[in-house]
Amino acid sequence: MDAARRRWPGDAAPFYDALAEYYDLIFEDWDASMARQGAALEQLIQAELRPTSPDTVRVLDVACGIGTQALPLALRGFQVTGRDISAGAIARLRREAEARHVVIDSAVADVREVSASVTGPFDVVLAFDNSLPHLLTAADIVTALRQCRKTLRRGGLLLCSVRDYDDVPRGEPAVHPYGERRRGGDVYRLRQEWTWDSTTHYQVRFVVEELDAAGPGTVLDAVTRYFAVSIAGLLALMREAGFTDCRRLDAVIYQPVLVGRAE
Repeated sequence: MDAARRRWPGDAAPFYDALAEYYDLIFEDWDASMARQGAALEQLIQAELRPTSPDTVRVLDVACGIGTQALPLALRGFQVTGRDISAGAIARLRREAEARHVVIDSAVADVREVSASVTGPFDVVLAFDNSLPHLLTAADIVTALRQCRKTLRRGGLLLCSVRDYDDVPRGEPAVHPYGERRRGGDVYRLRQEWTWDSTTHYQVRFVVEELDAAGPGTVLDAVTRYFAVSIAGLLALMREAGFTDCRRLDAVIYQPVLVGRAE
């Protein structure tokens, strides 16, 4: 796995290792956001697959991070397996799952090789929070999508949430502040700084500052890269990887959700 982590483009593994302890601060209320996403995903899975109950549905989250989707689905009774390139994120997911008294089979794995780390088939594969664009070429995305398809049963569902890059001014540097966040008695300020290598690839510097009487102090300064692939482009890559019925859904969560079926 060390070799897989070294091969991962854009330094995503060390980026999320560093971010793991602060990732929840991206959300104004992480628990409330998880609850909303769990409800939305259960409704979507019910509409697409018509399962008899959540505990009959096997879900593989191939970019589970600290558990923003995996945890609420497990709490709703789904059988959840989580994989992520970041060992730090997996360690935190395990702590969060234990604290909530849910069982999630979690381990470090590269999405481009994920089928070797799990025992399928699964009913649903998730790749949320704009995880696929960490893969910096179309070829790598297709490899990852084919691995996802390999783990799914016939008729199984792929669900990806992504940023709509058609709404992003390409090539223009930008700062995206989150504002202040509180955890217990601690106060933090978060922001993303974007710089572009081209019209298709950009770098994100993620900064977390802790605020105290002495002023702000930086507790995280980490960098990663993204491939600004359009939603139309991702849908085409899903079809190239063998998925059918590929389409975009809006108003499910805070990002567009792409749907495909394994046939």
